Amino acid sequence: MCVKLTNPHLATDYITPCVGLKSACLKKNIQETIPRFVKGIPSLAVNSTDPLTYDYVNVELPGGLKIEFKDGVLKGLRNCLVNEAKFQNNDADVELTCNVTIKGKYKAQGQILIISINGDGDAKLKITDLNLKIKLKFIDNVRDGVTYYDVKDYKVNYNINGKVQFALTNLFKGNPELGQTVLTFLNENWKLVDAEFGKPLVDIVIGIAFKNVQKFFSNIPKDELVVL
Repeated sequence: MCVKLTNPHLATDYITPCVGLKSACLKKNIQETIPRFVKGIPSLAVNSTDPLTYDYVNVELPGGLKIEFKDGVLKGLRNCLVNEAKFQNNDADVELTCNVTIKGKYKAQGQILIISINGDGDAKLKITDLNLKIKLKFIDNVRDGVTYYDVKDYKVNYNINGKVQFALTNLFKGNPELGQTVLTFLNENWKLVDAEFGKPLVDIVIGIAFKNVQKFFSNIPKDELVVL
């Protein structure tokens, strides 16, 4: 998204306008903005998204697999590459390719594919060449007589063109040999794991990250963000 800033004290001072909203300019500006945006903008209540932290996630996945994830940290968004960017009729389309790493404490019980697990330990997931196709829909929102350009809705589809690597300790309590065997199986069959369990977990992380995008627009009056 490219915007013209009329008050740099309320908004950021590093986004430049794109005449006619041409895709090449949008792509360039978004690419230059990402490393700064992910650091966070305290004046706009935008938190850091690299690292992106989340204290606790509790989810039940297909097959009855229950996962608790605590003290989670995601890194890598600052290095995402912008493949494509378009804006038309209040709709934005952005495609990114990212390499991300997620670390935290996990507790899991249930079945992954054909294997039953009962683990409690440290988790690390490394995802390479994660392709994200993002759609944003904007609307005018009047609050207290001031018009804001809010994100009404968003949709993200993803595909992993690289691979997923799992590093999980204590997959089977008291049985490290079996845990290592299962870990090897998961890494060798990561595509099957992703197909069955990936979307719900990715959706959680994306939901946390997009709160910052929504805050960015909802805290700046539209007359201070003149979309060209």
